[in-house]
Amino acid sequence: MKKYLVVFAMGLIFQSHGQQNKLSLFDNLIGKTWKAEGKWGDDSKFKQEIEFKYSLDSTLVLTDALGFTNEERTVYGHRNHGIRKYDEQSNTIKFWEFDVFGGVTEGTVTSKGKDIIYTYTYNESTVTDYWQYVDAHTYNFTVGDFENGQWKQKYLSTQFTTAKQNGVSFNFDHQSLVVTNLMKTGDFYKDVFGFEEIPHPERKPGFRWFNIYGNSQLHLIKKDIIEFKKDKSIHLCLAVQNLEGFVERLISKDIDFYDWPGNKGSVTDRADGVKQIYIQDPEGYWIEINTAKH
Repeated sequence: MKKYLVVFAMGLIFQSHGQQNKLSLFDNLIGKTWKAEGKWGDDSKFKQEIEFKYSLDSTLVLTDALGFTNEERTVYGHRNHGIRKYDEQSNTIKFWEFDVFGGVTEGTVTSKGKDIIYTYTYNESTVTDYWQYVDAHTYNFTVGDFENGQWKQKYLSTQFTTAKQNGVSFNFDHQSLVVTNLMKTGDFYKDVFGFEEIPHPERKPGFRWFNIYGNSQLHLIKKDIIEFKKDKSIHLCLAVQNLEGFVERLISKDIDFYDWPGNKGSVTDRADGVKQIYIQDPEGYWIEINTAKH
């Protein structure tokens, strides 16, 4: 495998980490095709098919929707392209929907538990699209006038569903590491990677939990003695868009990095084009950082 020395020219990474956390309410929708059919209050047909995906290192959620593209509701095709983005200045998630007729709908997105709530202005009225979570494959979908937790008027009520995968479907939940120095190791993950510390559900001592991305977490568990060989083949792996910037951060903190064979200050260029480095946390656990696309 090809190796090369990194040129340190770019800024620090993980500026987008907060945005990724803010957009995690869309995690269950991502990578699935959601379909719904029903009737509006005026008895006209409703039919829609939406796909969600992350973009730009998961700082955006993009949508592509099929629907009726004529007033008679007889032609079905590409109707909307949408964007969802966390806005730091207003501390809100904003969305834009661009339709085939040249219109743009703009509003905000909030959540209540696993429910997703869109609010926007249409014909001088405030409208709510409410995605009520039923299970991982089903949302009750309601459009109408929603105020103070109550529906004053409903324009549409139906369900969005997505096909269930054959067999058992899993999502990555967490990685646990046993450590002897809980404070030092926890501060390492908080400082170097920018992970958000989250409370242990029972507030027990001897634990530090961190949010990595979306709903995935890192759990540190304090033990007095650990008899475990820290082999590089057993490692946590994190993907990042700006590897050069992250290496610059490591150098500023006097943290050594290695390629896979163990050459200090070098980067591995994998056969598929993914670049890799390896570092160790204060406990000696290995961490791979690479440029794989997700």
